[in-house]
Amino acid sequence: MYQKLFPVSVILFTAALFAVILFGLPITLFAEGAAARNREIEKRAAEILPFMHKTAFCVGRPITDRNAWQTVPNADKIIKQAEETAAAAIPDIPESLYKEYYRIGNRHNYERVWFSKEGRINILVLGECIENKGRFIAPLEETIKSVCADTSWVLPAHDYNAAVYERKTERIDLFSAHTSAELGLAVYYLGEKLSPDVRKLILDNVQRRTFKAYEDDIKSNQKLKHGWVTGNNNWNAVCHCGVVTAAQCLIDDPQRRSWYIASAEKFMKPFFDGFTPDGYCSEGMGYWNYGFGNFILLTEVVRRATDGKVDFLTMPGASAAAAFPMKMEVAPGQFAAFADCSVNAQPAGQYIKYLSRRLHFGYKKYETLPPAGGSLLAAGVFCFENSPADKEPVLSNTAASGTLPIEELRSEFPDAGVLICRPKPGAKNQTAFVCKAGNNDEHHNHNDIGSFTVMFAGGTPVLDPGGEVYTSRTFSGKRYDSNLLNSFGHPVPVVNGQMQKAGRQYSGKIVTKTFSDAQDLCVMDISAAYGLKEIEKLKRTFRFTRTDSGQANSLTVTDEVKLTAAGTFETALISYDKYSVRESSTEMELTVGEGEKAVKITVSAVQSGKPLPLRFAVQTIEEDTFSGKKPVRLGFQIAEAVRNAKIVTVITPVR
Repeated sequence: MYQKLFPVSVILFTAALFAVILFGLPITLFAEGAAARNREIEKRAAEILPFMHKTAFCVGRPITDRNAWQTVPNADKIIKQAEETAAAAIPDIPESLYKEYYRIGNRHNYERVWFSKEGRINILVLGECIENKGRFIAPLEETIKSVCADTSWVLPAHDYNAAVYERKTERIDLFSAHTSAELGLAVYYLGEKLSPDVRKLILDNVQRRTFKAYEDDIKSNQKLKHGWVTGNNNWNAVCHCGVVTAAQCLIDDPQRRSWYIASAEKFMKPFFDGFTPDGYCSEGMGYWNYGFGNFILLTEVVRRATDGKVDFLTMPGASAAAAFPMKMEVAPGQFAAFADCSVNAQPAGQYIKYLSRRLHFGYKKYETLPPAGGSLLAAGVFCFENSPADKEPVLSNTAASGTLPIEELRSEFPDAGVLICRPKPGAKNQTAFVCKAGNNDEHHNHNDIGSFTVMFAGGTPVLDPGGEVYTSRTFSGKRYDSNLLNSFGHPVPVVNGQMQKAGRQYSGKIVTKTFSDAQDLCVMDISAAYGLKEIEKLKRTFRFTRTDSGQANSLTVTDEVKLTAAGTFETALISYDKYSVRESSTEMELTVGEGEKAVKITVSAVQSGKPLPLRFAVQTIEEDTFSGKKPVRLGFQIAEAVRNAKIVTVITPVR
């Protein structure tokens, strides 16, 4: 009947028209938005163009500037490394090694060989630039030819379905961008010391793998293929740094080079959305070094290329993010390892020196560091810091009049819910601690609401254990199967046998803060982190007491739970150190660490003022960690069902 009223052709036409209206309009609007975006980039590029050099120009010095290269620090060490590299065979990377990641999820085996191979470029270029005898050119050119012969510069973990390896597409990841920059700098530094064939090989490969992939993506009216372009994590800064550096080194056309700077300027702004407004980097200290460190290097590439007229460090959010690492110093030389971070992570001294000079932080300890640079780009930025050849020197000669945050009683990131409390200056006992609230959807997230670390010079007996060695599981839907990344591997409570959940709604909030010279008090509501209806209250209180005398500072952590019906409740501490325990029915006494690095810990529980029995359980967390060690979880569970109870943990240094 309906076919008589509406012929099939009419039905199909109507359906097609409906589809155009429903789906075509968003596509049209997106295309218009992309076109407007590209007009904005072109306009900005035209504004930058008058500042550009007529030919390719980047940081550092060409090998012909012998005065500059003769002042590079650690020259003898670099020459020795270059000799060893030249004598070693170029690593072979078979297809089976590349695709091992897809078979068994192991990233390390391929990455170790690839980094060893690609790293040869860095050391051989530096060696030749310092020595200038030509003996590193042949092994360098052989390495470059081998790298350019590799099917993919993208890591297997970033090459989804091996599409790049199988030449189905070209994509840019962290390491292909870095490789492009290293090859570009090789040409920029060495110039005609490299053979014409090798220079052409480099340009052809970077053009195909990087420049074309980037330009086609940005200039299209389609959804961006590279999510990192508008991303708010380290990928944005790292990839843009590599791409823009390569462009400044290899592209002579100043108009095209200005377009790369304008594009990066446009798309770098979302990078700072990944920091909280107060500058906290939820990716952790190691990724601040990586992400913000590449932002620093990119800033200098752009400043040099435009004779100081374009300065990315003036972007909104940059100065707050720049202050993050030193505010995170808990004890001298020691930093918290929240998120995917090593417990040994520290900010790179050259980055802090640069930021202190440029933003006038006045960090004397860092401003006087000698120049240093590990990569070709870092060497170009930091090893020629005040050469008269620079119209815009890297570092201004500002007066060092500021103080480091470590000299203050506390630092705070209110937007992130992170608090660092330190001892009084000159106190015999130098115990300090850091705690965090936040949410469970942060960059490189761990389910760690309420986590904390206790530190003093030379010791970290109780801590957040940091990240795991990456596997295919780490960034998959099974991420929180890891006992190092879920809340079991953190010093936080477990309620009714349930750990914290992943997601932005699973969060913690600092509800009370009281600060004085003698005592800091921080109260967190962490009930939302578990997503359990039966939790009426879950409060964690940190009480940090400072002393002037030889008596020890102490940290008291009180966990209070109130449930709608009787259930189980426990808390835990995490440590890499040796421990001993003395158990009684209602109180645990532990010593964690050895000698002057040890702490005494007492754990007790009460309900309605009456002591409760405790069970003690130890479990080694088996995941491989960045530190190379396996932490232990020291668990304390109330041995009977409770509705309204407290567990009190007191941590005091033995010394």
